[in-house]
Amino acid sequence: MINLNYDNKYDVLYITFGDKESRRNSLGDEEYNGLVVMRDKETNKITGLIIMGFADKYKKNKMPVFPMEITLNVEKDVVPFISL
Repeated sequence: MINLNYDNKYDVLYITFGDKESRRNSLGDEEYNGLVVMRDKETNKITGLIIMGFADKYKKNKMPVFPMEITLNVEKDVVPFISL
């Protein structure tokens, strides 16, 4: 299950995977320029992503590279569901 939440005031996209319980023990690290990767403290499994400056990066075709485990297609899986 993928959940999207876009804050257009601050241009931040929050993407979470799984249910709320599975994300409870997550910590985030900015692993890439403007991309915070949320990981479970115990399993190191990715539980979410935070993309700062999302619309700006998207419009300039400068999206950060997602970790290999993430097979998210921004054009298909994100953009149609948020208002830019």
